Amino acid sequence: MMGIIENCLERAFGEVEHVDAFNTYQVKNYDRYALAAFPEPVKRQYREEHWEQDLQKAFDAGRRMAEKLL
Repeated sequence: MMGIIENCLERAFGEVEHVDAFNTYQVKNYDRYALAAFPEPVKRQYREEHWEQDLQKAFDAGRRMAEKLL
């Protein structure tokens, strides 16, 4: 089900597009927090393996959304 903000955006601009970015960093310095559920080495490895693809997906989505407005 679409959220209120997405519904408003869709009414104003048309179809809403999502870019899912999973397994992101929660904090800048993991040494300052006890985050057993979010181990920094796992986050770092995922980012190293997927950063370029996630960045490209976001860039492409932004371009498509901008093109729809033109």
